[in-house]
Amino acid sequence: MSVFTVDLKNQPGELARLCEAMADCGVNLVLSATTRGEGGTVVFIADDEASAQTVLENTGIGYTMRPALTIRMENQPGTGATTFRKLANAGVNADLLLPVRVSDDLFFAVICVDDADKARHALGEQVIDESDPAR
Repeated sequence: MSVFTVDLKNQPGELARLCEAMADCGVNLVLSATTRGEGGTVVFIADDEASAQTVLENTGIGYTMRPALTIRMENQPGTGATTFRKLANAGVNADLLLPVRVSDDLFFAVICVDDADKARHALGEQVIDESDPAR
């Protein structure tokens, strides 16, 4: 799985333009966006990464694409602290977190880290195997 990051102008219609272009090609997104000053950053995962790349290239929207891990945490106080302390103790920097599913019991997020192998080792069963159909 990969995370896409795009930078857009902080003005009406920019996020709509991105979402409309993806929708026109049947690409579903899980996204998060934030703005600061004149610019905004949108991060997302797409159900069809190849089509998302094509859409971004055809619309002239610059992007970066990075490998990511999906992690599972219990939805209770302190779980995030414990999870990210494990990464810190392993010397792993997490620089992006995108919530993808939240229930009363569980919280699933996509994260980008500087060392995926160390992160997998540090988090163990919290890392979701992307090839597992039961995830």
